[in-house]
Amino acid sequence: MAFSIPISGVCERDIDLLLLEEFITSFDFCQWFVDQVMKPESNVECLLNARRSVTQSSGESDLEILLRDSDGNQVQLLIENKVNANLQPQQAERYQLRGQSYLEQGNCAKFCTVIVAPKRYFSSDDALKGFHSRVTYEAIQEWFSNQELGERKRYKEALLKAAIEKGTLGYQVVADAPVTDFWQMYWQLVKEYAPELEMKEPGAKPAGSNFIYFRPVGLPKEVDIVHKLPHGKVDLQFRKMGEQVSELKHQFEGDIESDMCFAKAGKSGCIRLRVPTVNTSDNFVEQKRQILEGVFAAQRLLEWYLQLKPCR
Repeated sequence: MAFSIPISGVCERDIDLLLLEEFITSFDFCQWFVDQVMKPESNVECLLNARRSVTQSSGESDLEILLRDSDGNQVQLLIENKVNANLQPQQAERYQLRGQSYLEQGNCAKFCTVIVAPKRYFSSDDALKGFHSRVTYEAIQEWFSNQELGERKRYKEALLKAAIEKGTLGYQVVADAPVTDFWQMYWQLVKEYAPELEMKEPGAKPAGSNFIYFRPVGLPKEVDIVHKLPHGKVDLQFRKMGEQVSELKHQFEGDIESDMCFAKAGKSGCIRLRVPTVNTSDNFVEQKRQILEGVFAAQRLLEWYLQLKPCR
């Protein structure tokens, strides 16, 4: 019996993983994708490697796919996936730099930077946003429609349809350049001093973006660490516990450290550390000491909680 597959809240990570699965499991998809982006076309012999969220000094690639063609050459695809968020400043150029570094290091014989997004994301039929090539969600959806995948096909088509609709109707960030640059420098700082926080490379940010969330793998899905820059707070935040702070106290009071306190933050309950305030519109370098205090507080809350977690 046919049934609908409503999917809400689709995000770029969902499409990243859909593409990653297909690259790994389907030789036909690998060849089809290469046919869309490589000119002249290359015949794929095999997949050598497929990675998601690959971070280098020049930034982060959503997907990196390494193939060998029929001539024995290694071909590197560097893929940026967008549902509806704006590109970051110089993002396409930084993809080019990563590809060029792979070439110079002998990791591949050729590379191609690719942006994957809904058709509406592009201003014209030939717009590439600074990348070598592009593949639209609609083209990928059509590829799935021509495959014999049983019920799995219906789910994948539904996921892409939801992403296309979000790209059409979703909120488009109006980027503020100084704030976006601030977030980029903050991300670089976290990579250097506290990589265990696993901060994802930020995209374009509007004015007023001043709460930075950390969601490293070790935290349960209902727990976040938040650096609330203008308020001088770093919170270990427990969702839907805003009316149950007394329960948090009962659970953690015996382990809390002297400078930590319990607080309510909207609908969440939290364990808080006070840190210096930071202004995202002011000079980053001049505030580096204050920013690092916040980063180290987030790092400390993570370590503190993970040490307690096995005992809970």
